[in-house]
Amino acid sequence: MIVNILTIIFDNELRAHEVPLFRGAVINALNEKNILFHNHEGDTFRYNYPLIQYKTLRGKAAMVCVGEGTQAVGEFFASGNFDVIIGDRNEKLQLFRAEPRRYNIQVWEQMFHYRLRRWLPLNSENYKRYMVCDSLAERCVLLENILKGNILSMGKGLGIDFDKQVKCAISKLDEPYQVTVKGVKLMCFNVEFCCNVSLPAHIGLGKHASLNHGTVYPIINKKG
Repeated sequence: MIVNILTIIFDNELRAHEVPLFRGAVINALNEKNILFHNHEGDTFRYNYPLIQYKTLRGKAAMVCVGEGTQAVGEFFASGNFDVIIGDRNEKLQLFRAEPRRYNIQVWEQMFHYRLRRWLPLNSENYKRYMVCDSLAERCVLLENILKGNILSMGKGLGIDFDKQVKCAISKLDEPYQVTVKGVKLMCFNVEFCCNVSLPAHIGLGKHASLNHGTVYPIINKKG
């Protein structure tokens, strides 16, 4: 399925821990609070794949907009309010580059290779399962199944019905580390994996994909 992707990079430095503050600054600048920017409507949470994702790319503030999000983001630029507060500093957001693409997300016969950064695969149940695994191989199998589920959830959120089995295999697993997201401590992973689904660069997978977690980076010098 062909999906519209719009990557917006600002000429403003942003560190990883400041991404939630950047998200809040963008939302506060909006005249009307479109749910795609924040995934909340009153006390209700939009349990679906985030179509506007906030990131830091090469140290710069960025937004990755997917599907309907590519149109909704126009509301932010139409507001004309680019003077924002990120943490304890005032910033005037300045556009560095906008990259519109049409990307074919589907299952192929070949395998593609990716890096996945700041991935949060474990909920409370999967965390218990991960901790009782007897071997690294067993942990990889668990993480591979979770990753496959993340890709299927992304596809469902974008209206993509994969017509063949999705396959994932982790080829490199770095030592996990702890991050705090919305006051909750979570185990974070950097991995390399191969998969038979074509995934756009910088799209997010897994928990908190809207906040710079689970960011995909294609490895273009490997072939499957």
